[in-house]
Order: sequence, then structure tokens, then C-alpha cells
Amino acid sequence: MARYLYIDVDAFLASVEQSINRGLKGRPVMVGGLPTERGIVYCPSYEARALGVRLGVSLFEAGRKIPDGVFLKGDSATYDQYSERLMAILSDFTPRVEKISADEACLDISGMERYFPSPYDMAGEIKARVTAELALSTSVGIGSSRVIAKIASEIKKPDNLVVVPEGDEAAFLAPLPVEKIPGIGHVNRKILGEMGIKTVGQLQTVPEEYLITIFGQNGRKFAAYAFGHDGPLVRDFRAIRSINRETGLSEDITDRGVLLAHYYYLLERACRRLRTLQKKAASLTVKLRYSDFEQVEGHSAITPPSWDEKILYDRAKMMFDTLYRRRQGIRLVGVTLSNLKNAAHSESFILDGTEKKERLLESVDSVRARFGFLAVTTGRTLTLGEKYRRKVTGYELRTPGLSQ
Repeated sequence: MARYLYIDVDAFLASVEQSINRGLKGRPVMVGGLPTERGIVYCPSYEARALGVRLGVSLFEAGRKIPDGVFLKGDSATYDQYSERLMAILSDFTPRVEKISADEACLDISGMERYFPSPYDMAGEIKARVTAELALSTSVGIGSSRVIAKIASEIKKPDNLVVVPEGDEAAFLAPLPVEKIPGIGHVNRKILGEMGIKTVGQLQTVPEEYLITIFGQNGRKFAAYAFGHDGPLVRDFRAIRSINRETGLSEDITDRGVLLAHYYYLLERACRRLRTLQKKAASLTVKLRYSDFEQVEGHSAITPPSWDEKILYDRAKMMFDTLYRRRQGIRLVGVTLSNLKNAAHSESFILDGTEKKERLLESVDSVRARFGFLAVTTGRTLTLGEKYRRKVTGYELRTPGLSQ
């Protein structure tokens, strides 16, 4: 009998900060920046959520609601370390660990009954060890499929443990709102709402063929998920379709050179991630937000697909010059690499120019992995050294969680 365990760390970023500084336990912690700065809260602790602060609330509004709250900028390198330690703990229980994100994983625990009295006992041991070693609270769901385990983990957060017995999947899901189904976001929920469908139970009554007519192949997925079956597209919710890097600016900037330095640095970070995934981008989006919050974006196809920041930067620079048409300061810049393609390596002993450049980029990545990101720098980003603190992981931008 197949059995899956889905584990999710509660309020991961804030919980890590509370783990590092035990004096923050029980206090409202908000990761994202200081209340005097521009930006949003990226992760509020459950204590902060109880006081009305949600993810995406402006730092100013959060400071108004919780004037004595703890506001932190956060450090992505620290969060990565905690994520690695979490995955190492999970791997001690079973080698079949699928990392969904930094703070989520799905474990195939089929056949583990020989080592544990029950899946519930196994989950209890995992939760206890994560608490003991990392001081992090987790929510766990167990079910006969990945999707049912994932949804179960989201019920009664934080610090929950929900087991859905085999055969009870449809009944367990029926009273839940449709947005609990992975892939049903705001737009799809609105469409279903116009059809009179607000609960998973109501979704269960809709024929699969009709859902496919409305939502395409996603309809097939929704039909399977509604009954707790993984279906053919179950892993779509964790597939990486794009890579986004953006940062808010601590002050409005009008200097074209400084703005372009930000874009190049963000592309460096994004392309490094591409190469890690062995992917190349066939589409590039450049974003900027004016000081009055007007946001404009430009999109461009990249042919052939690339993971080279120099190539993408040339296109980004042209797009930026087209977009930046107002005599107004910029408060946020960002890039998105999408339409990702698998990278193909040549096995030729004689490298052409493109292959040599790719080998050079991979060598730079290797040096940075060993000695720090700023061990190799380019003149295009030197002006950032005058604005931001240098760290092993790179420049400490205004929103490091989005820029790493």
C-alpha cells in the first residue's frame, strides 16, 4: 500500500530566526525589513499573524499594527543552511525524499511499517527530531497519495499531524474550499465560483470531461485531486517554470548606470540558478516600479535559449531603455527568466566559442561556490559596492530573500 508523508515547516523564515535567537520565541517576528523601510513582510511568525499581519503586508502597516514587534531583514544563506539540515534529518528516515521547497518535502514511506508501529509514530519521531535539533515547528500530513498528504499538512496549522485513512480521501476533502486543491488559485477559484462550485465536494460532482473543456489539461488534474488521487500531473505544483530575482530599493533611484548595475547583478544570480538546474531561458521579463507604484514590464524571446548573463543583459538593457520613459525615481527592479529548456552539452573534444563560454561560466560558478559569490566580480556591478554591504553570499540588497 502506497503511503506518503508531507512535511512543512511552520512560518519557516520567522521560525529560523526564533531558533537562532531563543529570546524571540513567543514574540511577533516579521522577516522582510524594518518598519521604517519600504517593502513588505515576507514571513510573519504565527504570533504576528494572530495580531493581524499577513504575508505581503507592507512593513509600514505591520509596524502600525504591531509597534513593539520584531522586524528582521533576514539572511538567505542562513535559511539555506537550515533547509539542508532539515533535508538531512528526513533522509535518515527514508531515502525517498522529494524536496518541494526549502521548507517542504514529500516522503514516500511505503513499506516503512517494519521499522515503525504506524505512520503516525514515524511522523511523531520526525517532528520530535526536527524540534530537538533545529527548534522548528512542523506540520505533517499522511495519506495514500502525495496530494492528499500535502493538503492534510495544511489543516490545523501550526504544529499539526493529520492522518487520512485509506478510503476516506474523498470524504476528507469534500468540505474543504476548492482553493485547497493545488493549482486552483485566484483566477480558477473565480471561474469555479461562477459555476457555483465553492467546495471540493461540489467539484467532485463535475465530470472530468467538463473540467477539461474549461481548464484544459489542468481540468484532468483537478478531477484527480478532488478525490485525493495524484493524477498524471501531480508534480506540476513543484516544477520550476521560471526564475525570478527582484529587489526593492531603499531610496528612489534615477541614475541609469546604477539601475543597470542592479539588473546585471540580478541576472548573475538568476543565471547561476539556471546553470545549477541545467536549464536555459527562452524568455526574459524586465520589471521596474516607479516611486508612485506604477509598474511596467517588458518581455522578450531569447533565441537560442541562454543561461549566460552577458547575453541576457544586452537584451535587458535594451528593454530597460524602452521601458524607462518617465522622469521619476525607481523603487523596485526585477528580472524573470521563463520558458525554461533543458541544456544540452556537446561531447565534442573540440570546443566551439559557445561551449568555451559555457565552460568558463561553470568555472566561475565553481569558484564562487568555494570562495563566495563576490570572489568574482564584474565592472558592471562595482557601483553596488558603494551602496550595499558585501557578504560571502553577495551584496546585501534591500530584499536579499528575493535576490539570492
